[in-house]
Amino acid sequence: MKRYYVALIGITVLLVLAAFCTLWFADSLFQTIFPLLPLYFGVITGVQHYVVVKSLYKDPRTFVKNFLGLTVGSLFLHLAILCLWAFTHMPTARNFILAFCICYIVYLAFETIQLVLLVRKKRNE
Repeated sequence: MKRYYVALIGITVLLVLAAFCTLWFADSLFQTIFPLLPLYFGVITGVQHYVVVKSLYKDPRTFVKNFLGLTVGSLFLHLAILCLWAFTHMPTARNFILAFCICYIVYLAFETIQLVLLVRKKRNE
């Protein structure tokens, strides 16, 4: 699990640095929010992975329920944040939604690959 968190922190740092590189092209409100998006996704992904891995090692039968429940719950949380931002900040909604979707896809791909590798490793034991 240590390698997972090192890779997660690495991805988060790279995305935060990329967000800081885009500060010259965005407006002032978006500049303060965009670097926080990778941190938000890093925390959500890290907590979700921790809970799912603990359930996998405790009782593999509940792994699927916990994984699907956390995935659906985090998806609704992400959708609520997207809708809230889109309705309250119309001028920057397009930029925010684009950045949010990019971060979501990066972290979703990372989490999926790591969980598949973990489940295969656990199955082979």
